[in-house]
Amino acid sequence: MKEKKIKTKKQAQKNLNKRESGITLIALVVTIVVLLILAGITITFVLGEGGILDMAKEAAKRTNEAKEQELKDFADFQNQVENWINGETSNGGTGESGTEPTPEGTTPTPEQSTTKTLAEAKAESEPFKETTEVKVGENDTMTVPGGFRVKEGDSIDEGIVITDSAGETGNEFVWVPVGNINSMVWCKDHVGSEITYEDGELFCDGDGQKHTPSTTQLAGKLYATSTGESFTAGIPNTTFSSSGLREPDILTSSTYGDTDANLSKYLQPDLTQTAFKEQLQNEFYEMAKSVGKYGGFYVGRYETSLPEGSSKSESKAGVKSLYNDSDHNWYVQYKCNKAYAEENKNLAVVSSTIWGCQYDAMMNWMLNNGITVTSTTPTANVERNEDSAGRITGATGSKDKLCNIYDLLGNSFEWTMEAYYPDCCKCQ
Repeated sequence: MKEKKIKTKKQAQKNLNKRESGITLIALVVTIVVLLILAGITITFVLGEGGILDMAKEAAKRTNEAKEQELKDFADFQNQVENWINGETSNGGTGESGTEPTPEGTTPTPEQSTTKTLAEAKAESEPFKETTEVKVGENDTMTVPGGFRVKEGDSIDEGIVITDSAGETGNEFVWVPVGNINSMVWCKDHVGSEITYEDGELFCDGDGQKHTPSTTQLAGKLYATSTGESFTAGIPNTTFSSSGLREPDILTSSTYGDTDANLSKYLQPDLTQTAFKEQLQNEFYEMAKSVGKYGGFYVGRYETSLPEGSSKSESKAGVKSLYNDSDHNWYVQYKCNKAYAEENKNLAVVSSTIWGCQYDAMMNWMLNNGITVTSTTPTANVERNEDSAGRITGATGSKDKLCNIYDLLGNSFEWTMEAYYPDCCKCQ
């Protein structure tokens, strides 16, 4: 399900049932294919065309050619020295060196631009091949990752939509600006310090010194002070308790928490609680660094869906959103959300279930746009999607849309990475 929050709909514990078939079979097939390919390469490499025997003959030929070229180059060098002694230069003049020659076979080309106006970006019908900075209006910019194009939206406040397809059937995401990384991340070891991004790294500036935080020191700034609360504007929580609202952190319940047994069963064999906690901390740190660098992040325009038989999530309209059931618990959705980027190597992004502080950053952005995010009627002409049975994302005619993001008010619940109790993550 999508990663977001308007008003907390309900809180739910994890359901730890998951379909397990298919993983071993896939690994076996891949292993066999790799072994067969390696065997074929070995045989061809020795005896086939271009094999070791042919390569040896070619090497002897090139050695003789290199010797001849070396003698020619030495003779040319002698001639250049004699010309220099006699006062002549390579450009036909005297006393000044000639211009550095252009290497043979190449043509100097201007550096390819990676900056476009919004109008130019929207005119592109194909996804960008490289990450591109897009200028929006006079003062705003946003970054469009390689593998995406701008689909719609006339301003950042309206919500600019990108898609990973040249057609109308791609996954869609909306840019969420974060003006200041300190509004969503804080440093546990230097409370009150200013977090800055410089030269590819994050720093905590406090006590008159600049500290480089470790992955264990950064935490999400959550806009609720205790479990059971919804988003509360202007009151960020900067406490970190193993039993309260917090991220990044594991769930410590011995039954429904991130036990070694549950992690090995649903995420990765032999994955331990200690290793998973470190993994979450690293993922959070990289997310914070990206937001610090680019000044924002993207959120799925639609609630997350999972096609039959697929292992990667989608963000598309007109399909049934994921729902927490025996086959799709939090762990499954965590894996599928990560797989969206991991299995699309042409995309210059990292994907994940939304962090709680990202969800709250989205709420703060909407709040600044005049949307009453704590209300079930946040703005005019918006109506809740009550399709709890069909759970169709962005249903035709749906008015459940804020800043170009659908179904924030209704449809399904949305999991986040935010730890809620010792045994569940927060559901928005």
